[in-house]
Amino acid sequence: MENEIQQIRSFNRFYTSHIGMLKNNFLDSPYSLAEVRLLYEIGEYKNITSQQLTELLYLDKGYVSRVVKMFLKDNIIEKIQSEEDKRAYFIILTEKGNNLLKVLQSKSDEQIEEIVQPLYADEKELLINSMSSIKSLLAPDYDKIKLAQNVKFREGLKPGDIGYLIYLHGKLYTQESGYDKDFEKYVIKTFSEFLENYSLENDKIWLAEYNQQIVGCVAILHRSDEEAQLRWFLTLPLFRGTGIGKKLLNTALDYCKEKKYKNLYLLTTSVQEKAIAMYEKAGFVKTESVESVQWGQTLVEERYDLRLI
Repeated sequence: MENEIQQIRSFNRFYTSHIGMLKNNFLDSPYSLAEVRLLYEIGEYKNITSQQLTELLYLDKGYVSRVVKMFLKDNIIEKIQSEEDKRAYFIILTEKGNNLLKVLQSKSDEQIEEIVQPLYADEKELLINSMSSIKSLLAPDYDKIKLAQNVKFREGLKPGDIGYLIYLHGKLYTQESGYDKDFEKYVIKTFSEFLENYSLENDKIWLAEYNQQIVGCVAILHRSDEEAQLRWFLTLPLFRGTGIGKKLLNTALDYCKEKKYKNLYLLTTSVQEKAIAMYEKAGFVKTESVESVQWGQTLVEERYDLRLI
């Protein structure tokens, strides 16, 4: 934990310095960063109260009150009494305030362009994706379900996908099941066979991506006119329990029904308890069970079948 804390502190120091947060006059305006942020929220929400500003920005009530008084004195905001509650006053920007905000936003845009200008396209993409992840993970209402709403699904392979899928299988199965390096060799072999015999018409693979990184996958391989195999069903731990795995599995099952396969089978080991629970819920039944020694462990290899017709 100590290392994580140091990394976050280091990032905070870098970021606050990089965007000029420590300057008294932010973006060459008469105001500090916190004051400009208040101004921005007033412009963004159109009708907002001092209390709402306090809650929105987690600021001290007295501080917000002092800034609002300063803004009133500078004629960049005005207060309008609420028709529903005569005790409440909405804060809105004056024409002068609107013009000032436009100037500040333009300067902010220029500052951002200057910061990212030296970066290549893929570096900008990495930056934006990282910022999106930070925003999602540190949001007050963060949960995995909301994070999963940004996951996108696609069918088919792009250059580099197979290599990344091999990496994910090797990493996750080592961490979670204790498999040795021979398992990764096995995964490489299975994907190699898949590519050698790949049929665009009969073999399908679906991927789930978050910020353009693969976080889940599933594939259907044609074995005969009546039977297919489900392979490489995987979801990263962060996205388990969010419906991502269920959607991938259902997509694969729907495809098999479309193709009118009579039987769908999969091979797994008894240690994959969570995945097996999902298979059984979908209707798969265990049909074979054999003990073997492989990948550094004594395992029970299992076959599950799903009758589709």
